[in-house]
Amino acid sequence: MSYKRLLGVMIPTRNRVSLLKECLDSLNQMTSDPSLVELLVKADDDDVETLRFLNSYTSTLPVKIVVSPRKNGYGSLHEHYDSLAKISEAEFLMVFNDDIEMTTQGWEQHFLPYSGTNFILAVRNERVKNGVRSPIFENYNGNPSIPHDLYKSLGTLSHHPMLDDWWVLVTRAIREQNFELERWLDVTLWFKRPDGVETDLSADTTFLEGRQHINWKHRGSPELNDFINNLITHMNRYPHKFIPER
Repeated sequence: MSYKRLLGVMIPTRNRVSLLKECLDSLNQMTSDPSLVELLVKADDDDVETLRFLNSYTSTLPVKIVVSPRKNGYGSLHEHYDSLAKISEAEFLMVFNDDIEMTTQGWEQHFLPYSGTNFILAVRNERVKNGVRSPIFENYNGNPSIPHDLYKSLGTLSHHPMLDDWWVLVTRAIREQNFELERWLDVTLWFKRPDGVETDLSADTTFLEGRQHINWKHRGSPELNDFINNLITHMNRYPHKFIPER
């Protein structure tokens, strides 16, 4: 399939207008070639403030919005990402948060060498504590960018609400099978949770609510094993898409 954009940035959001504005502004400001990127935002149908903001927001990047019921909120995060993936016209689907900012100018250019491959592309995160920025989540596939072709082959991004954690386990399992699935890019994000100020990973209500829906026993679950086996089948079917790093 021929895609119109290189990257579709998927941003589920609720009741965080100030953070969402900073998030969207950073993507607009840091993208050097707007023709390569589209923004995909999921809002709840009862979140009046966010919907009002989105309807008035001015963006140099195209913005597509999915409005749907909240369901289980954070616990339905993977479903919300799936709904955004379905309307994307981009080659890579980038998992994004409404409480982070892009900090690398021309960040999208780092993805170009991997166009036409099926690698999952991971970026670095930063945190701010006492006014000092420092890397976090080293070797952690937070905010992965997943090939659209791979998503279509698998039928879903995740069976689990903590999609980032899901992909951590997936990439580790694939590595154990001697497959190369993941590439790290020199792109950094500023992780701002909660409410614009990062303080010892304390969390706002939305984040805490999410923890109530997370099943931490997903490691080794039948759903995860099925997902990994389907992924290995896909990689065996299209081995030419998993090329060495350029």
